[in-house]
Amino acid sequence: MPPEWSTPESGSHRQSNPSGAHRNRSEAGRRSQRYYPISEILHIPEPPAPRKPAPVSGWRRLVYAASFHGINAGESRLEQHYRVLRDQIRQHMHRHLVIGVVSGKGGVGKTTLTACIGGIFRECRSDNVVAVDAAPGFGTLADRIDTSSPDGYADIIAKTAVAGYTDIREHLGHNSIGLDVLSGNQTSDQPRPLMPSMLTEALTRLRRTHQIVLIDTSDNLDHPVMKAVFNSCDALIFVSGLTGDSSMPVARSIDLLRSMAYDDLLSRSMVILNNSRNHTNPHVRSYLIDLFTEAEIRAEYMPYDPYLAKGGIIDTQNELRPQSRLRLYEIAATLAEQHVRKSARLN
Repeated sequence: MPPEWSTPESGSHRQSNPSGAHRNRSEAGRRSQRYYPISEILHIPEPPAPRKPAPVSGWRRLVYAASFHGINAGESRLEQHYRVLRDQIRQHMHRHLVIGVVSGKGGVGKTTLTACIGGIFRECRSDNVVAVDAAPGFGTLADRIDTSSPDGYADIIAKTAVAGYTDIREHLGHNSIGLDVLSGNQTSDQPRPLMPSMLTEALTRLRRTHQIVLIDTSDNLDHPVMKAVFNSCDALIFVSGLTGDSSMPVARSIDLLRSMAYDDLLSRSMVILNNSRNHTNPHVRSYLIDLFTEAEIRAEYMPYDPYLAKGGIIDTQNELRPQSRLRLYEIAATLAEQHVRKSARLN
């Protein structure tokens, strides 16, 4: 019979069990000693403060080293800015980035900036970066990266089954940070005119082995190889001087590309006002920036650097003026960020 059906009388005939009650009380006492009120001790600790990145330059680095890493003043604003730029340059790219560098006029630093920007990309990224000399005549790009670079167009094109970097590495030049260069024609006794098909085939193979490709181009936009350049590029860099005669060719080049229906390519391009001759007229600089910006072309300024002006192999890590190095980082970060956004829209 269930307990709730029992009568008081029937319940009164139950035998009490005092020893069982004592045992229950003892067990309850032991449990109370074993457990404690968790509500009294519940405390969620604060997360540890994020560790400040160690300084890499200036007095902060000296203090950090002298204190055996005990005193960390953190990064300076400049170091923080560099870290942000470096992270932007290192972003994962779903698609290869091919950049054509154009001027429309010689002597404005186009080849120099091709090598410099390629060097910054390679310095920051773990994947392969190559600069390609697409000047139809005797290009000088290898003179800024690796003077012992082989004349590799024919050898690379002959490689019909390129599976990886090791298949073509021997046909490229390399500098101290690992920037590769595909040199142009360097033998005056054996002229080799660059044909559009040669460039296209070389780029097809380089896309299998390199994430970023920069193309140093002809000063003559009407040359047949330039159409192959434009059709292969994700972005263009127009290099302009800071005078009327060195900026007009860039303006005309932009107009020409618009007339050829390359508006989409121009929307992903920029003009670099390169102060390669130490011209310091702020009014001209402001005027040109406004002019290209109104034409919906991003404009960047590259300050004069005597190290770049003297020619020879370029060391982007150790020899540049601080302002020049910073500007190159900012330009490379802009190009990388723009390409990542474009790739995200296409995926």
